[in-house]
Amino acid sequence: MNHESYSAPWPFPVGVNLALNPRHFSQAPHGWDVSVSAVELAGLAQGPDAVRALGARRGFLGETPANLELRRTLAERPEHFGRIHPIVLGADEVHVPGLAAARGGVSALHVYGVECIDGFQRLCAVADGLDRWGPAHLDRATVRLEIHCGRARNVARDLHDAAYRHVNVPTAQDGLVRCPNIQRLMRSDWEKEGSFSPWRGASAGPSKRLYTMPVVTRGLACLSAGPGPEAAHMAATDEGLEVLWGSVGSALYLEIFHDRMSPLGVVRAVKAYEAARAALRRLPARSRERAGHLISYAPDLVAREACRKILPVAGLHDEQSRFDWQGRIERDLPAETERTAADLVRRYETVHARHGGKHYKGEVERLDIWRAILGEG
Repeated sequence: MNHESYSAPWPFPVGVNLALNPRHFSQAPHGWDVSVSAVELAGLAQGPDAVRALGARRGFLGETPANLELRRTLAERPEHFGRIHPIVLGADEVHVPGLAAARGGVSALHVYGVECIDGFQRLCAVADGLDRWGPAHLDRATVRLEIHCGRARNVARDLHDAAYRHVNVPTAQDGLVRCPNIQRLMRSDWEKEGSFSPWRGASAGPSKRLYTMPVVTRGLACLSAGPGPEAAHMAATDEGLEVLWGSVGSALYLEIFHDRMSPLGVVRAVKAYEAARAALRRLPARSRERAGHLISYAPDLVAREACRKILPVAGLHDEQSRFDWQGRIERDLPAETERTAADLVRRYETVHARHGGKHYKGEVERLDIWRAILGEG
């Protein structure tokens, strides 16, 4: 270990050796790039001492979402399993039999002193897969190996131990650009309306309004044609947005992001949502006391109900609509929002008493309370 690294070599004896029959093999500056059948790796992670024997950073983490997805991929699409990431191994020595090497091929590759630098969870998935589906199934999966020797082994260990520092963790929003309905909206004519971007970290020119995914989602959820408040409730929090964006193709997702979306409809929804929220912010502080906590902690419920009272939400994306969307939003929606807020606060007072609650904040944020306020519970 040098002064630049806290990733020390594994200090315990490593006695794991491999004899592989590669499907692909090439020498590289770091050591070797090898592709093998998953069957040949199935024994590496078997047994309770495997993590220690291989010097891996962590043991099997159980049924985490990532590990369940690895298992599902290996079960349903074994041909894709090895394409996810290579498994990174360190080795004391790699030996290519001379006769095979002289003929330009490799019949057996001997790897001595194997260390698992990265990929122990995938090795565990392979070991589990052998028990579940047998060798014939695992043989359909080709796994890529990076085998590092000498100084390159220490470099690989350092880099993989600190890999989390180099990665921007993906979120559900990052997958929205693969949604055909979002792609269709991106291809639409936004010249008159501004600029739409489903990406995180997007920016627009100084003369254009940028419509980002959080505000677009909340606006569309507020004016969705669905019968209940589920979409607006889920979109009201950052955590809910991630769940919603991660459920592409679900009924609730398609209630908001359907194939009839138009730029004009998005703009109408965002303007209405922002006008209603602005009207709520102008209400006096005394209106937020007791059951009035609803205004502070469930403003999207109020916005949704106010918009639905005066706006034809079923025609939101109709670009030929003769309804005066802009006039009604600017002229009538603020006052309607105030009336709706007062009405919902009165209803919530009754619901709160019926539920015997002591605290307003946590209660009024619940979907079942929203439904009860609307008379749906």
